[in-house]
Amino acid sequence: MAKLENEFTWSVSRAKLFEDCPRAYYYQYYGSWGGWERDTDPATRQLYILKNIKTLPMWAGTIVHETIADALNRYSRNNSPIQAGELQAIARQKLRSGWVESVNGEWLQRPKRTNLHELYYGDGKSLPKEQTERTKERVYGALAAFADAQILHEILTVPYMNWKPVDQLDSFRLQDLKVWCAVDFAFTDPAGGLRIIDWKTGGEHREALRVQLACYALYAAEKWFAAIENVKLQGVFLNENARVSTYEVAPDILVEAQDHILSSAADMRGKLLDVAANTAREDDFPCCEKEHICRYCNYREVCPYIG
Repeated sequence: MAKLENEFTWSVSRAKLFEDCPRAYYYQYYGSWGGWERDTDPATRQLYILKNIKTLPMWAGTIVHETIADALNRYSRNNSPIQAGELQAIARQKLRSGWVESVNGEWLQRPKRTNLHELYYGDGKSLPKEQTERTKERVYGALAAFADAQILHEILTVPYMNWKPVDQLDSFRLQDLKVWCAVDFAFTDPAGGLRIIDWKTGGEHREALRVQLACYALYAAEKWFAAIENVKLQGVFLNENARVSTYEVAPDILVEAQDHILSSAADMRGKLLDVAANTAREDDFPCCEKEHICRYCNYREVCPYIG
């Protein structure tokens, strides 16, 4: 098998990590590279393990997204009813198995297994009941809201041929840059408009979501040949009774998004040791030294600022 190359790319999450903490960004995209190999060095393996840690809110969001995507895909194959109780039962199993993986340290041998931040940087075995209950409530409440949402009713009333691939990671090109994104859901509505949906289990951060959804619109224009005037971007806030927030699509907004992506990528490349080879040196990426960010950082145990 050909050896994987560490290609420079851009995504919303990559850009945010770079803005939050350049040192964590280095660990995530350079220091941990190759950590999945059996013969990797201990330091790289350690960073790869840390890279795959999830906080409880991130874990809850992942479970909700996976459960929704699976439900929609099942419906597309055999019209399986989408019911809150069934979704919650599936999520309950994911919560149980993920908890066992984290507590038992299965991630030591298989770093992709669930590894919870609050356990890793806690006692490794238990958490206050209010934390675990809050996580379960977030997951079950989001899935109940999804199953009862008006927007789900709209989705299920359009032919499956009008759906786009569900929650599928893909990329598009912006000049010489590969841009990654994963559209949660998109479909062509009866009026011929393209609706792009992003399921949210947290609160609404309008500026960040505006950039994310604008990236989806750029993707839709390139990969699905969508006319921008026919695109509608919507965030659905599942823990707020599936409240829908619609974001404007206009040529100037997309130009602004393109400029943002290219400027962000230029800042990242500006830190590299060799741009063509996409190699980096740890000392060129300073620690952010911001406690509100450091508190939830995956790389606390290796960070020289925290240590």
